[in-house]
Amino acid sequence: MNILKIRMMQAADPSLVEGLSRFFKTGKGQYGEGDIFLGIKVPVTRAIVKECWKDVSFGELGECISSEYHEIRLAALLCLVRIFKSSRKDVSRQKECIDFYLSHTEHINNWDLVDLSCYELLGAWLLDRDRSLLYDLARNGKTIWEQRIGMVSTLAFIRRGELDECFEISDILLAGKGRMHDLLQKAAGWMLREAGKRDEARLVGYLRQRWNGIPATMRRYACEKLSVETVESLRRESVTIRKSKPSDIPRLMEIFAKARSFMASTGNPGQWADDYPGRDLLLRDIASSDSFVVQAGKDVIATFVLRAGDDPTYSVIYDGEWLDSGPYATIHRIASDGSRKGILHLVMEFALGKYDSIRIDTHRDNRVMRNAILREGFRYCGIIRCWNGSERLAYQKVLSLRL
Repeated sequence: MNILKIRMMQAADPSLVEGLSRFFKTGKGQYGEGDIFLGIKVPVTRAIVKECWKDVSFGELGECISSEYHEIRLAALLCLVRIFKSSRKDVSRQKECIDFYLSHTEHINNWDLVDLSCYELLGAWLLDRDRSLLYDLARNGKTIWEQRIGMVSTLAFIRRGELDECFEISDILLAGKGRMHDLLQKAAGWMLREAGKRDEARLVGYLRQRWNGIPATMRRYACEKLSVETVESLRRESVTIRKSKPSDIPRLMEIFAKARSFMASTGNPGQWADDYPGRDLLLRDIASSDSFVVQAGKDVIATFVLRAGDDPTYSVIYDGEWLDSGPYATIHRIASDGSRKGILHLVMEFALGKYDSIRIDTHRDNRVMRNAILREGFRYCGIIRCWNGSERLAYQKVLSLRL
């Protein structure tokens, strides 16, 4: 006899079902589509769990966590949290809880189910263990709920004053394929806000470097505890993208010099010659309206070329093939002065806001750029040859092919 399931069924209140279904977005096309409610508020669920948890077996928890009813799944998770916390001196019992949790993530499929369990279980378990699992969930989670588990579990670390995972996993979500889901934006923004309570200067620095690349909902949540003056300062300092002007050329030359130096220092001395790109090439890019600069306040901090139409060097590709043969735009000569992180992400968002298909290439020795391109959701396609015959690794991202 599954006492937890019986007690939850007895507590059902049909008058609450419609409101809860609406609140948790169960309509067609919504994130909770198809979820079914009994009509039980969380305090009532908690009271039942407090009464029953000691008498519930893992077999019965398995029956509850796979229930069609949302509140019974929540009750199972809250029982699991209590079992885990009561087993501090029994590592094998705690591991059994964690294994159970990770094997049932397909049923942890709404934000309250995630938020009321993950940091109490997975986050607490990983406090003194390897935390790479959370990075993997954020990067490769099969659902937004698994990704949210990876993000919200960092709350356990934040409360212990350990903030690295929060900022790093936020970056993973920012670099994900396509538009960041609203529920992931809220989760990341919430964790950033919590981290900011511990170290406001670090949060402000993080936001300053990424302001325009952070989606609006995530940014709003992250800034909730910051002063109006601080947020206004961040807005004033935020980066913008505009077309390059001839008067920018001296600054562009400085940026390319810094980029060449950085590439040489990271094992890629051969991609750009000492005089590349020359003033004449920069002027041609500007004249064709294909050259852009990234500007922070009044300072130009990066530049790139975004050109629509067929690129002659991409007409033949070796050891692979392009994702499609449709229209595309190409990014060339992207360079930064290194003062801010997230420039490639910002540029890609800008480019994909204009074109559905983007191609880009880089030198085989440019491992930094190769990794950054893959983090942005591009796929490796093959090898192309530049006008001088040198090889480049080619990548493409097509919005319609997002997985």
